Amino acid sequence: MSRINEIRAQQEKLEEELKKAITEERETVLKDIKEKIKLFKFKTSDFKGVLATRKKKAAAKPAAK
Repeated sequence: MSRINEIRAQQEKLEEELKKAITEERETVLKDIKEKIKLFKFKTSDFKGVLATRKKKAAAKPAAK
């Protein structure tokens, strides 16, 4: 097997490991967020203003350039 094929095989293996790690980490983070939402008794309305503000800022950035 050529060196290139070896590296490509390693790359594919690492990509699979990365996908698995991201999925596991995502689940952990989401669980933590849900626990904190319950702990602090957040409501969906608490987040709507934050998301709207971010959308406005994102829309204003291209115009500022």
